[in-house]
Amino acid sequence: MGKQKGEAARSKNRPSSSSLAASLLPPGVPSVGFGGYLGSSRVDHASSSEDSVPFSDTDSEIAQNLKRLGRKDPTTKLKALTSLSVLFKQKASEEIVQIVPQWSFEYKKLLHDYNREVRRATHETMSSLVTAIRRGLAPHLKSLMGPWWFSQFDPTPEVSQAARHSFEAAFPVSERRLDALMLCVKEIFLYLDENLKLTPQALSDKATPLDELEDMHQRVISSSLLAAATLVDILLGGKLQCLDDENIVSEQKNLSKVRTTTISSAENMFSQHKYFLDFLKSKILCMKVTSPAILGALQEKDASCHFSMWDMILNFSRKFPHGWSHCNAQKVVLNRFLHFLRNGCYGSKQTSYPVLTLFLESIPIEAVAWEHFVFEFLQNLWAGRNPQHSSAADSSAFFSALKQCFLWVLYNSSRISTEGDVSDRLSLKLVNDILSKLLWRDYLLLGSAENDSRLSDESSARGIKYTYPSSYLQASGRCIVEVLSDIFLNKYSLFNPLCTSFWKDCLEILQQRERLIKFHEHVEQIVGFFVLLDELVPSKGQTWPLDCLARPLVTNSFHAIKSTDTPDVVRLLSVLSEIFGPVNIFSNIANTTDSSDEESKMKNFLQAFNDVFIPWCLDGNNRSSSLKLDLLLALIQEEYFIDQWYSIISFATEQQIFFETDVQTSQSFDQIEVLALLFEKVRERIGSNKSYNLQKNGSQPEHWRHKLLDSAAISIAYKSHSRVSDARFLRAVLGGSVRDDQICFLSREAVIIILRHILKSLTSVLTVSTFGWAKFSCSLLFGAESENLMHSQETSLSTRYEMARFAFEVLEGSIFCLKIIEEEYTLVPSILAALFIIDWESSMVSSPACEDNGIEFCKDAADVSQLGEETYPMLTLGRKISAFRRKMGQAFWTSLNLGILSRLGNILVQTIRFAVFETSELSSDRVADLCSQWVLNVLQTICHNHTQLQILLDNLLTEGESWPFWVRPFFHDKSRLASLQYESVHIFKSPQEVRHARFVSFVDKLISSLGASKLIVGIPETPHSMESSSVEIASSYSFSRAWLAAEMLCSWKWQGGSALHSFLPSLISNIKSETLSHGILIMTSIIDILLDGAVMNGTRSRWIFFDAWSLSDDEVEKIQDNFLRALVTFLLSIYVKDKIWRKCDALAFFERLTNVLFSSATVNRPYLRVVPFILSVIIPALFRSSEYEQSNDDDLLRYDLVNKRSSEYKQSNDDDPLRYDLVNKSILNWLQTAISCHPVGSGESSDEDLEDWFQLVLSCYPLRMMEKVAKYEVELQRDISHPESSLLLSLFRKYQKLYEDTAASAILVNGETISKSMQMIGAKLTAVSVGYCWQEFEEVTGLLY
Repeated sequence: MGKQKGEAARSKNRPSSSSLAASLLPPGVPSVGFGGYLGSSRVDHASSSEDSVPFSDTDSEIAQNLKRLGRKDPTTKLKALTSLSVLFKQKASEEIVQIVPQWSFEYKKLLHDYNREVRRATHETMSSLVTAIRRGLAPHLKSLMGPWWFSQFDPTPEVSQAARHSFEAAFPVSERRLDALMLCVKEIFLYLDENLKLTPQALSDKATPLDELEDMHQRVISSSLLAAATLVDILLGGKLQCLDDENIVSEQKNLSKVRTTTISSAENMFSQHKYFLDFLKSKILCMKVTSPAILGALQEKDASCHFSMWDMILNFSRKFPHGWSHCNAQKVVLNRFLHFLRNGCYGSKQTSYPVLTLFLESIPIEAVAWEHFVFEFLQNLWAGRNPQHSSAADSSAFFSALKQCFLWVLYNSSRISTEGDVSDRLSLKLVNDILSKLLWRDYLLLGSAENDSRLSDESSARGIKYTYPSSYLQASGRCIVEVLSDIFLNKYSLFNPLCTSFWKDCLEILQQRERLIKFHEHVEQIVGFFVLLDELVPSKGQTWPLDCLARPLVTNSFHAIKSTDTPDVVRLLSVLSEIFGPVNIFSNIANTTDSSDEESKMKNFLQAFNDVFIPWCLDGNNRSSSLKLDLLLALIQEEYFIDQWYSIISFATEQQIFFETDVQTSQSFDQIEVLALLFEKVRERIGSNKSYNLQKNGSQPEHWRHKLLDSAAISIAYKSHSRVSDARFLRAVLGGSVRDDQICFLSREAVIIILRHILKSLTSVLTVSTFGWAKFSCSLLFGAESENLMHSQETSLSTRYEMARFAFEVLEGSIFCLKIIEEEYTLVPSILAALFIIDWESSMVSSPACEDNGIEFCKDAADVSQLGEETYPMLTLGRKISAFRRKMGQAFWTSLNLGILSRLGNILVQTIRFAVFETSELSSDRVADLCSQWVLNVLQTICHNHTQLQILLDNLLTEGESWPFWVRPFFHDKSRLASLQYESVHIFKSPQEVRHARFVSFVDKLISSLGASKLIVGIPETPHSMESSSVEIASSYSFSRAWLAAEMLCSWKWQGGSALHSFLPSLISNIKSETLSHGILIMTSIIDILLDGAVMNGTRSRWIFFDAWSLSDDEVEKIQDNFLRALVTFLLSIYVKDKIWRKCDALAFFERLTNVLFSSATVNRPYLRVVPFILSVIIPALFRSSEYEQSNDDDLLRYDLVNKRSSEYKQSNDDDPLRYDLVNKSILNWLQTAISCHPVGSGESSDEDLEDWFQLVLSCYPLRMMEKVAKYEVELQRDISHPESSLLLSLFRKYQKLYEDTAASAILVNGETISKSMQMIGAKLTAVSVGYCWQEFEEVTGLLY
């Protein structure tokens, strides 16, 4: 089973005594005592003799498995051990204690077993045993401790680890484990002594192969020696001296006894066994054997042993320095040492590297040839670093060791070589070959150099293969900097040549840029090196990084850097400038004379800034431009800010790149692009407070303003042919790309001039629009100047659109700059309105209705052939503006003041009104749809609260020449009232009527989209809570527009809709969704307006010809009077169709009608003619069933009516006797009045008076025809009293008498003896009398004719 042979196998798995003792330490425990354990408690002493328990008394299953442990077959043993481990966990501790003696016997035998798995399983079973019996182990501890301790030094790691775990299972507390060793020290030594006396044949009583016996014997002897050594080290190594003061007295006797026992036992063992006697006979022999064994231990490959190995080697060399003479140092020690280094210390870098200088110091001078050895040592150390597979900790340990060893060799060169010339030559060779050619070139990723030649193609190619981790490069750079600092302080004679070599390598990299494939990586390493210099070298007293490295490098390489012009080299300059200061690093570029005083240095620097840096940094646009501009800004000094900034602006404006020329090269556009980038960077620095070099001057936008810059920006804005770079430049100097960006580099006057031109460019495309409303908007945007725009036809259409596109691109990136000129209440709203209007024109141009009508917009015959894909440039521009407006969000609009928003809303509203009235290219329905969408867009954009929204709607619906026709609004004492347009009703002019119809269609679309709640009721969509409803009603009702609803109802029909089918359903739906109080108020107002209009205009319709008993939409449409038709339609909807109003509402309305009808001593005749139409609707509602009313009771309770009529509605109910009595009394009075009315020809009344009263009475008796099978039935819609029935019959008699008298007199009316209206009255009166008084008719059948 896995036999291990040979020295290599044993050395790999067998730890040394010191390493095992250290491995027994638990984590975090100091290395004192055995495993760091200290303690005073003792395990009770076991009895000197262990009584053997009869084997038959144990559990039969356990006994059977114990017998199987004596078998030869390892599989049988393993199965038995596994079964015992399970049984120990299952059985009671009292049962298991009985088999401990027998287990102890088998345990000692199993520890010598050849099979490692058997030994490992034995310890696992031991763990189960001690866990089960706990304190029951105490009587048997001394007999078990010897083999238990021995087993923990088994050469197989798995076995020794299992033995250690079983020991810790028995003694979990650290102090207890040490106490157990101290208690059983004598028994342990006795057991180990017996093991050392064993022979191979004594290890097994069976026929075991000789090679296995030999291997078992070697393992027993080796483990016993290691166990004895570790035990002596623990108990006599001074570690037991570290006790607490409180335990010194109590433990003193026990410790003395333990030491005495240990010493006597060890002396006895050493004096008896040949393993010790032969070795100690001769000191010289001892040293000859020990020296190669110890100093040659560097061939050990087990990294876990290297700490102990170095401890052993260093202690030996320190105590026995002459021991090196007893071995072949080169062959046994140094060759192995160099091989050890070349192989990366076999994985123990963090352990081995820190002791290398100690090892060098321990080597005797005469033992090695130092001049040759030191180079071999450093080169082999370098070869073993393995950077691609090293951790950050390994890299740090390596470079720390390399630095220490290099400096040790450098500073001990005189000790190594007594001759001065040789010592100096050795130091120079070390610096040149190791530091410069090896370490420095490796850091620069150039590879090592074999000779003194500088960069070559081969070295560059070698550098390509390197892919070092960043941690390795960081540690390498740190090592170089620390070595340089140390040499500067202690070996200055070597310092200057070394620095020269360093910066020349950097210079050659910069000069041979095109030949270096990894040029970027090389420059990054140079940058990183100077950053490390700044980080690690103290700034006070040590200026060598500037004087010896940075300044010579910049002075000698600046020409190469300028010609290279890559981002890497520019970044190098920026880093050097930031570290050492611009003046210090660049003062010698333009003037190479060395200037020591500060004034001369500053003068030279400013000369370099003006003559070198400004032209270079502003020259063209390439991939390094951004970094060059960063460098240029970093070079500006605060005390010279004004002069330096003037130099920059002067140089830029002198290039004539801003002004209109016949030929503009790509270079000029590149320069504008560079300037735009420059101002973007300035903005970023000011906004983020990153201008570290400019704390006062240059920290505010106004510091960067200049007249030359204003002129340049205005010139670019007025260019007729502009490019993207021009727009970017203007955006950069204007600022305002986001809300928080209020940084503008132009004066207020220049901003206004540029924005006026932007407005002019945007408006120029509207002046050539096909739509009249777009041209009309120009007068709103530009006022009187719009005439000049309209007549400036010399500019082609394509040029106009190009100018508008450019203006929009500028505005798109600087929209928030409008905040700078907020007080310009004309300019800012006009610019914003132009964006809306161009977007709207684009949407109308792209409308399908345009294509359907075959209309071609925005086409100039002279330009169409040249536009190609951009035949409709307005569409492209409009889509861009539309996308931009959607992206702007509310952040911008909420930042504008109310004055700008008000002016903007006024421009847009007037434009929309003009578009509705005057657009004839599209159908009025399509125009209405588009314009309603525009209104919604405006409301959502610029109206931030309900009041602003309502004010804008007021402006939109304000009175004009063609709107409204029927009702107009007016204000009185902050109340919103309606005025009837009596005269205009009868004077229809065809153009006005068409415009009115268009606007009505538009309002209808707007109500459908916006909702009647906002447009008519005048309240937000989401009402406030009921607790605040009183305040809401008071404020919202001031915006109610009942007049608008009346206007729409009177308009009746329009293209795309009608009052009956589109407006009224939308209105009713919104009223239903409102609170009861709002609904009642608006319905009441609408009814009042329509009723007043019907009365004022005097109805031309006669109720008697109106089929009031079968109300329908077709019947209502027969009413000729607009107000009356609208009134009846509205009442029919709220009382009959939708049943919004309850009986109490109908009763209140009836009461109002009666009051107005008899408001004075005389009867109100106009009302008398209108009321029958109204009663035809509300009388059925007054007497309908209460099913619906009950269903609405819960809705009534939901609302708290807070207006002046709320108490009236709260107190009313469906069965209010007083109000019903009023209805009955009124009808009786009307019957009596009609009966008492004088007949025709009496001279006291006219036919119209008589007819009016008959109509009024008949409207109070509704009938409904019910179609049944093969017949019709009449349903009465109210009950009447006997007095009322009698009066109704009396009225019938009066009519009969009137009819007879008229026939007798033979008076002809239009060729007839009686008018058609009287004939219809007679017919309806007969139907009503028969229907309501049929029982009385049986008594007076003679009345019928």
